[in-house]
Amino acid sequence: MYSLTDYLWMISDRARVSAYAEAIAAQVRPGQRVLEVGAGFGFFSVLAARAGAAHVDAVDTNPVIHLGPKVAAANGCADRITFHHVDVRELQLDAPADVLIMDIRGPTPFGPRAMQIHVHTRERLLKPGGAIIGARDTVYVAPTRIPEIARREVYAPLDQPWVALDVVERVVLDTPMRYTVAPGDLVADGVACGTVDYSTVVESRFTGQAEWTLAADGTIGGLAVWFDADLGGNIRFSTRPGSPITAYRQLFVPFRSPVAVRYGDRFRVELGVVELGDANVWHWRATLTSKDSADEREVANQNSVAEIVIDPARLEASFNSRGVGG
Repeated sequence: MYSLTDYLWMISDRARVSAYAEAIAAQVRPGQRVLEVGAGFGFFSVLAARAGAAHVDAVDTNPVIHLGPKVAAANGCADRITFHHVDVRELQLDAPADVLIMDIRGPTPFGPRAMQIHVHTRERLLKPGGAIIGARDTVYVAPTRIPEIARREVYAPLDQPWVALDVVERVVLDTPMRYTVAPGDLVADGVACGTVDYSTVVESRFTGQAEWTLAADGTIGGLAVWFDADLGGNIRFSTRPGSPITAYRQLFVPFRSPVAVRYGDRFRVELGVVELGDANVWHWRATLTSKDSADEREVANQNSVAEIVIDPARLEASFNSRGVGG
């Protein structure tokens, strides 16, 4: 659960906040009703009230939302914002919203339960055809070297002389990691592998693929994943490596074994994520075709199931929550 300083860190990202402020000002009309999900202490809710919203419902499961009424009062809009300390799936409103503001992403659009929350909220609490801020996210992937921070914080501790950590290594190298990927880490440019449109998405899963003909020799340590956001009203930002947007970082998806590549090789990736209970399971597969051969060979085929079953009871609970348990 986020701390109060986590929320301050997120609004310290001026590029992100500026984009959302512009989108809210452009899309909230005087007299409209607005719903903000994941509101924290109501920063964007105050902006919606200032844009002319007749009423804003701000909802979050985090106790920091109890600061919201004081923040709203300090900004002269306490009478137009109602703060709800509840899971949005349990929220009851006397009228649906005209505009939905929701940012429950991590380094990708696929935060825990993010898709099911989006679908549930849109179908139950937003007017048909209502505006959604943000409207859609396009997912990008690129082959990358191992980021320096991951080398320092993950790979170096695994390679110490005192305690054998092979069993830990087998889990962590099947676990996507939230890190800053530098532009210089990329072995090739990012390729769009799919789009999440929040006005139409219905499934708690995503799959995509991408392909590159490599322009130089090198070593691929995994994949970098990020997103380009369309907040609606032609207002956009990107979390690509090197972007001024800092609140999300990127996702580093590791390979168990680094892959040596040569100029002219064809590198292909299939990437996906599915919600399992309250967790996400990622799966990724990579193949390499030498420029001197027509034979495609598999160089990675992994998934992150091990990450969620360090406690085996979690796997049973996840399956039972989906109605497929024994």
